[in-house]
Amino acid sequence: MQRVTVGKFPDVSVTQAQQKAQAILTAINSGIDPTAEKRKKELAQISLEDVLESYLADRDLKPYTVKDYRYRLKLGFSDWLEKPVSSISKDMVLKRHKKISRTGKTTANNTMRVLRLTMNHAKAVGMIDNNPASILSEARLWHKNNRKDRVIPSNQLQAWHQAVEALPNQRAKVYLLMALYMGFRSIELLTLEWSHVDIKGKNITLYDTKNGTNHSLPIPTVLLPHIKTLKEQTGSYKWVFAGNNPLKPMAVPAKPVKAVTKTSGVEFSPHDCRRTFATIAEAVNLPLTMIKRLMNHVTTNDVTGGYIVTEEETLRVAINKVADYIQTRVTQKDNVIQLRK
Repeated sequence: MQRVTVGKFPDVSVTQAQQKAQAILTAINSGIDPTAEKRKKELAQISLEDVLESYLADRDLKPYTVKDYRYRLKLGFSDWLEKPVSSISKDMVLKRHKKISRTGKTTANNTMRVLRLTMNHAKAVGMIDNNPASILSEARLWHKNNRKDRVIPSNQLQAWHQAVEALPNQRAKVYLLMALYMGFRSIELLTLEWSHVDIKGKNITLYDTKNGTNHSLPIPTVLLPHIKTLKEQTGSYKWVFAGNNPLKPMAVPAKPVKAVTKTSGVEFSPHDCRRTFATIAEAVNLPLTMIKRLMNHVTTNDVTGGYIVTEEETLRVAINKVADYIQTRVTQKDNVIQLRK
């Protein structure tokens, strides 16, 4: 038995109610649930922006991720935000994908992924029957992501290091050195708090990282003086790399990065420092499991990896091997000797 409201008297006459009731009964006999259909039509009118907010509300995401999703949806679909999700078609998705792809393939992929997850949520809660963004997979239109392999070459480490050391901006200097000597991700550094830095114990702990775990690493000996100097500058604030507004962390120091590139002649990004760290770790013959542990990559995909619990002192020896390699190249002198009469 189902109770279906056909209208209110006197807005709907008895005759009209009988006619509507007959139509509803016919629909029910055909396997259609009129109440569900009515709810579905109401849900289908919810805007794209509100669907994303519903998706975000249902998940425990990091603030950076929430901000990124909102930014990308607004970036690629500002004129769609108020549109009902049911009005977005595959043809619209195809045209928009082609337009964004002119800006950049990576941008197109990242933007369309946010649209896809938003529309998947709309489908999951019954707002739409099909996700129009699925056309990109069906037509194989996703762009291939070419994995970057740029590192700071060994023979240019000295020039790069000297340029970084010469930076007047202490925060930018330590940020770049920590990225190289500890292999931290940029966002992990920018959101690092002083309460997570144990100078006395020579240890840093990152909480709730990208893979959902906490990540502790010993501080390389060569890096300690730099961190202590920075603490004198920002130690009274929450953030290690406090911004111009000390209540907020600083952004990626783009100008100092450009200055280092200009002075040293080394083109690089902060993530290239992390990639260089991993490359050097391999060069000093650290085992893959140790490199993964230093990089905070998952090591529990295989049974054996799940049994390995690396002690702090073992990590300290390993990370200082990487630091020693860097220092050897940074402090090396020209082997040419001037001969005079």
